[in-house]
Amino acid sequence: MSTFREARDRGGLYLLGQLHADGSFGDPGLGVTEYYKVPAALLVCGLSHAASRMLRWIRHHGFLPDGDFGPRPAHELDSYYYTYHNAWVIKAAHRMGAFDLAWRGMDFLIGFRDPASGGFYSHPTARGSSTEQDLWVVSGCGWCAVYTGRLDVARGVGAWMRRMMKEQPDFPNELWTVYSRERGLITEVMDGDDFRYVLTRDESRDQSFYHPGIAAGFLCRLYMATGEVEWLDLAKTYMRFCEHVGDYHFSLLRAGKVGWAGAMLYTLTGEAKYRDMAVRVGNNLVETQLVNGAWAWPEMGIQGPHNDITAEMVVWLDEIHQAIGED
Repeated sequence: MSTFREARDRGGLYLLGQLHADGSFGDPGLGVTEYYKVPAALLVCGLSHAASRMLRWIRHHGFLPDGDFGPRPAHELDSYYYTYHNAWVIKAAHRMGAFDLAWRGMDFLIGFRDPASGGFYSHPTARGSSTEQDLWVVSGCGWCAVYTGRLDVARGVGAWMRRMMKEQPDFPNELWTVYSRERGLITEVMDGDDFRYVLTRDESRDQSFYHPGIAAGFLCRLYMATGEVEWLDLAKTYMRFCEHVGDYHFSLLRAGKVGWAGAMLYTLTGEAKYRDMAVRVGNNLVETQLVNGAWAWPEMGIQGPHNDITAEMVVWLDEIHQAIGED
């Protein structure tokens, strides 16, 4: 299983090659959407000097007075996953001890929190009862709450996820992923966007297979931080969806988060089925890695190296290696 470590490190070296002398990364014109996962990826590869150089660049060029990260391309200014980019920077900054970025960044995220539901709004400015809240976006905010010690906020996210699960009409055959206070769990596809609203066993279309993975991964972290078994049990429940799908879902790069959750659940429970999930994802990542260490993103029509997906796969390979790899 050292192949997971080796693939991780090849990916890290590819990313290192995209780092500029001033600490900026890749195409600076893409702003936060280009760099947000990279400090975490460099860190897990042991390239802490490069990760620190990137955080220094972010501090001086990408960190806004209100705690937001930028710059933002125009098409991302009103995206429903606005906070997802912030979450990756905050987690890496906290792990690096860059608490100015982590704590002020978390203060900014708190502005998206819905105190009534415990979730986080999926819109940069809207805060009404009809404003939607997405499972993977809320998970990323909860993840940051655990890292920055906001356990009351993190428990609120856990309770929000528990409510989401209780309202599922046909789980584990399908997983509905969007909520609003006005409607509760939304169980119809809005605006024809089945990718966003529901995950099923259907293998004829690209699907958001990351949803059960990021939810379960967050819940495992919450369990580790609090010792409260209900969160571990809920993580197992979300991962039940992954026990009922075929090879198609596991072949997607979107399965990376499922590999992370499987690795964590194997670490916490010792159950072989979670190890098998993690290995299944890890093997696919190794097989699809390009010669130069990067990954393409065929689900998105991208056949050449892609910095964003490469950085994320590096992080998940590290998580899988931590749980089941060899030195």
